[in-house]
Amino acid sequence: MDHRAYWIWLQHAFGAGSRLPWELSKRFAGGVEEFYKQGASLWNALTFISEGQAAALFDFSLAQAEAQLEHAEKVGWMVITPECEKYPEPLRHISDPPAVLYVKGDLPDLEARPAIAIAGARKASDASLEAARKIGYQLACGGAPVVSGGAVGIDAAALKGALSALGHVISVLPVDLGSSYVTKNASLRREIPEKGGALVSEYFSQNRPGFGTFQQRNRLITGLSAGVVLIQAAKKSGTMLYAKYAVDQNRDVFVYPGPPGDPEFSGSQALLEDGARAITCGEDVLGEYDQRYAVMPSELFSLAPEYDGLFDDIPLPGTETALGDPGRMEPEDSRASGDSPILDALADGALTAAQLEERTGLGAGALLSQLTELELEGRIESVAGRRYRLA
Repeated sequence: MDHRAYWIWLQHAFGAGSRLPWELSKRFAGGVEEFYKQGASLWNALTFISEGQAAALFDFSLAQAEAQLEHAEKVGWMVITPECEKYPEPLRHISDPPAVLYVKGDLPDLEARPAIAIAGARKASDASLEAARKIGYQLACGGAPVVSGGAVGIDAAALKGALSALGHVISVLPVDLGSSYVTKNASLRREIPEKGGALVSEYFSQNRPGFGTFQQRNRLITGLSAGVVLIQAAKKSGTMLYAKYAVDQNRDVFVYPGPPGDPEFSGSQALLEDGARAITCGEDVLGEYDQRYAVMPSELFSLAPEYDGLFDDIPLPGTETALGDPGRMEPEDSRASGDSPILDALADGALTAAQLEERTGLGAGALLSQLTELELEGRIESVAGRRYRLA
């Protein structure tokens, strides 16, 4: 018997996010297998298990759990439980570790290097999107895996930036790995495992998010990470929940500050007043972990491609050098002009970044920024061979 089936059985009964599977594995000398073999008489006798939960334990058989495990592996999902060697170590130290994780792709070693979560507004300003992309890129160049949810807005921009640096990324989903939820980011979900990253979910079969799904997902994003970077958080927004989980899990909280008085950054300002650290670039974050991990971010960065100004401060939204103003990275805003040399070049077929740089005459920094913007807009998509094509 594959022991993972017992964990699948427990998760099905208690639901994603329940701490009961973990507690039961510790309570019985024989772990979850012993709990299963004790049978319904014990399940009904334990006062901390409700009548409905006991019924669920009885109704979903171990054979069904085994069939679920077999199907997941057949479609290429890795199934990880707390007894597995590949179970992410940081999750063992939160109050409600997941009983089962379904993974598509490769998880990095999170004991050796600090994973950093990036979260923020879905309807973010251009300057905030640029900040997310650049910080994700800088963190990845420094060797830190970037963790996010993969939603449109800040999440997608941060993951795109990290992928541009050929870094490790983890996208934690509020649905199962086969769901088409958020079709705008379908190409991003395909790209992540193709480029060595990982899609992660607690759900075997959940096509659409349910009640409480995002909260359960968010605790995993912060739980996998050493710290969380928040970009453009309003006072009453889902982004603020990340800060709560981070504090509860003893994770570091970093904030990209916005203009004072801007309601779209009111939550960010409140967090700074409560002691969160203000950051403007990836180096501000990486410096916190130089002495904490076996693989030093600074050592990893020395192996990465060297780009002038990689850790330059990012202009705050509303300043004269913010995205869309004269001092931005690109010489011209392709969206404002209605004309993009990248789109013209891709009209003949898919091209690599190097080929685009040659054909468009854009520098590496400007090209990277415009590619990210066009992908976020859904006008281009990345394909195998690290090439880009019209969407």
